[in-house]
Amino acid sequence: MNPESLFRKAQALGDDIREMESIDTLAAYHKAIFDINKVERKKTVYSQLMRYAALLAIPLLMTSLVLGYLYFAGAEEEEVKYAEITAATGSVIRYELPDGSVVWLNAGTTLRYPTVFKKDNRSVELKGEAYFEIQADQERPFYVNTRNGLSVYVYGTKFNVNAYENDDYVETVLEKGKVNVITPNRETIVLTPGEQLLYDKQSQKSVKNKVDVYGKIAWKDGKLVFRNTPLEEIFKRLERHFNVDIQYNNRCEKEYRYRATFRDETLSQILDYLAKSAKMKWKIEESQQQADDTFTKKKIIVDLY
Repeated sequence: MNPESLFRKAQALGDDIREMESIDTLAAYHKAIFDINKVERKKTVYSQLMRYAALLAIPLLMTSLVLGYLYFAGAEEEEVKYAEITAATGSVIRYELPDGSVVWLNAGTTLRYPTVFKKDNRSVELKGEAYFEIQADQERPFYVNTRNGLSVYVYGTKFNVNAYENDDYVETVLEKGKVNVITPNRETIVLTPGEQLLYDKQSQKSVKNKVDVYGKIAWKDGKLVFRNTPLEEIFKRLERHFNVDIQYNNRCEKEYRYRATFRDETLSQILDYLAKSAKMKWKIEESQQQADDTFTKKKIIVDLY
């Protein structure tokens, strides 16, 4: 190697040494530490932010779920629509329910029901008297609820419920199948065909008897059937059937019971028949026009001597 080449290498080496000596290693060290800490702080802040975001997201998620549930539950509830069918006083009507079950409504009766039955039950509200022929469905029991808290539930059968508000009792009569009667005090009573359950509203007691079913359900065919029936009950049924008011004055305080069947007879003919076996007189007071231009019901005054 020639002297000139050696001189250039020595000169370059000297330049490198002087450059290295000019570097402030302590400052560089501190700068490197600062940069590392800065990166670590950023990572820590980011990690904490993500943690806080997760904590905030949980209640937001729960709130969203609750609000969503309430919204859709409310929407589902709003979708339930009800209908009412009423038999005017002095009439009997036959009606088919959404599930294909058939109901007969006696005079002055109202039935309220959902236009679409729920998936787990079929429930109606009764005020008055109705005869039911229920389509069998073991997955969805059929409930008849009355105003005083008594309920009847079945899966498919034929039965009659008498629940007029001005009567002292609620009566259930079974023609076919089986019914379960739940009283207001939560007692469950099972009826078999030919049985009647009378629930007294005042004493809150129930009595189960065997009855003549035909006599209890013949009203749906337009007949008035009385089987050992006291006059007071006969007059109640005549009031509904003929849409009149009957004032019954039992002056002798005797009890008369009758066995009879009427179909096309007028009210006057029926009263004349009843008077043949008892010392009874009756008269008619015609309807009166009221201040609002409506008319009162025709009134029958019956005196038993």
